[in-house]
Amino acid sequence: MSDRISGSTSEQALGPVCHAVINTNRFDATLAAWRDFLGQRECFRDRLSERQARHWHAAALTGARQAWLMNELGEAWLCIIEDAEAEPVAPFTRRGWLALEVCVQNVDALFEELREGPFEILGEPADLDVSPNVRAMQVQGPAGEIVYLTEVRAEVPGFELARARCAVDRLFIPVALSADRASASRTWQAFAGIRTMQFDIRITVINRAWELPLERRHPVAVAQLGGGSLIEIDQLPGLRCQNHATGHLRSGIAMVGIEVRDLADLAAREATGELREGPFAGRCAALIRGYDNELIELIERRAEATATLRDQAMAASIQASRPSQTSQPFATAGVAS
Repeated sequence: MSDRISGSTSEQALGPVCHAVINTNRFDATLAAWRDFLGQRECFRDRLSERQARHWHAAALTGARQAWLMNELGEAWLCIIEDAEAEPVAPFTRRGWLALEVCVQNVDALFEELREGPFEILGEPADLDVSPNVRAMQVQGPAGEIVYLTEVRAEVPGFELARARCAVDRLFIPVALSADRASASRTWQAFAGIRTMQFDIRITVINRAWELPLERRHPVAVAQLGGGSLIEIDQLPGLRCQNHATGHLRSGIAMVGIEVRDLADLAAREATGELREGPFAGRCAALIRGYDNELIELIERRAEATATLRDQAMAASIQASRPSQTSQPFATAGVAS
């Protein structure tokens, strides 16, 4: 069982998951909820620059307030953006990103702490259908974001799942809703070494939301990423597409960031450039969309995260010797707004 989230092996082209972006018109309430009730600490606050806003295809959000939160280990992973037009929407109704699954050390204790807080409890702690070694609860935050708080107690055969290293660690499984799990899986199958699986499982929180029999099973696909991360795709009928104003991000969970071994692995590099602000500044990134129009930011791993122990010194030397013009700021990378 892996306890790593911040690193990955060189064999995997993709992973681990490294961040999520929440877009909301309830900026202060959302920030306070994650800080005061889920133990995340503010590490960076600023106004969204035009360069970054255009990279995220959200030019209208230039100047918007943004805050980055980190876990107890000092790893920044959650960005909250203020957008007056980002109204919370009914959960379990839109294609694209549905939930942030965050690994925790004691979900039952956390349940007691959240009873009187700003997170609406959608599902109390229970062992998951996929394995009794995984226990989780589900909540909804002030921005309408769905959060699965998951305790991985022991190894789950067939999966590599990260285990929490602090009380509330960080995102390790982004969950998407799709009309077609097979088509949605192809986004991830395009990366070398990414293994996908399909099966049907009971998802109680969805059954409750849709007023279905609690034992109803749903088609699901998962993609195993490096670093103990997964992508989960839940297939449901009757989902609507993501609609939001031009130049804005969708409300709630707007984007997920994932580390990639090498952006040269991508067929299209037109949105590639160097990040200049926030916790990933100095690293190259590209923006792509999945089958259900979900935004995915691919951030190139640091050299030391992709090299073997034997090759780390050589990789660092190569990285240091690269000409600066190989990475351009987003302002000159031809990113569409």
